[in-house]
Amino acid sequence: MKSIKVFYYKTKFTFEKIYRVLNVKKSCDFVWKELISHHKSSNWNFGQFDKDRRIECSFTVDESNTVDFYYYVTNTKLIFNAIVLKNFNEELTNDILVLASHFNGLLSFGVVKVDLKDSYVEMIYYGDILNYSIFPGEIDSDMTTHYHLVKDCFWTFKRLIETGDDPVFVFSELMRKKEEIENKNS
Repeated sequence: MKSIKVFYYKTKFTFEKIYRVLNVKKSCDFVWKELISHHKSSNWNFGQFDKDRRIECSFTVDESNTVDFYYYVTNTKLIFNAIVLKNFNEELTNDILVLASHFNGLLSFGVVKVDLKDSYVEMIYYGDILNYSIFPGEIDSDMTTHYHLVKDCFWTFKRLIETGDDPVFVFSELMRKKEEIENKNS
């Protein structure tokens, strides 16, 4: 009986993947439904904008701060976006740009962008819609990775503004902190 259930689920899984590959034009619909389902099953409070295929929600990044996260589904990609720093003083522009470039130098997942016109910093990641359509579990995985990177970015930019230290020192402090956590967990 148990082997029949396993066979059933494996067969269902395989046919679902084949169906999604054969219906590539519907990939954005599949991903949109998976994204909504993931948010609902996680019991998160979120805003759902069907016309734009956009979800907005806020997550806590430290004891007293939340960051707004935005998820967009387009015809070709799923976009993960978070505003790390809502505004900054013009005098800090060079330091903000240097710190963003340090992050971008090490990131293989996403990019930290600085908007000089509106003075804000965001962390963005784009993933291929077909990948998420065939492997919906990647949505959760990439959301988790994006969230942890946003937490690091938020901490670092906040630290830069609070202390006024050189961006290189602030970034090295983050790296040291991450290394200590890794050593502690090993």
